[in-house]
Amino acid sequence: MESETLSSNFNIEKMENIKNIKEIESLFGKVEEIYFTNYKPERNELLKSSILNLIQLINDNLQISNSLSKEEISFLYSVKSFALDKFPEYSKESEESATKSVKKYNNLYKFKLFKIVKIKSIHCR
Repeated sequence: MESETLSSNFNIEKMENIKNIKEIESLFGKVEEIYFTNYKPERNELLKSSILNLIQLINDNLQISNSLSKEEISFLYSVKSFALDKFPEYSKESEESATKSVKKYNNLYKFKLFKIVKIKSIHCR
């Protein structure tokens, strides 16, 4: 299964108000790489560490959400949900982030894309 990239699902260049967008994109890529290709015993610890770092960057941005557009907020919640979905343990926060993403940016195309990526992630487990 080929992993998804943020730039293939979102127009990263339009996310100009998000701090550290390149670092978020890089960490997301690292999470995807570990999730899809690393099957060593330390995989879960690497995955948790990378996801927690990514979530911290996202939460830092969400704290200043008054300067972000609805699309940027939706993007952050989507990435948060995607990352938490790959967490070794169940995370209710993943579902909550997915719901917030759809509510903040109610665009049918993005919703369909979001569901496709979620389904791909679930089938890989």
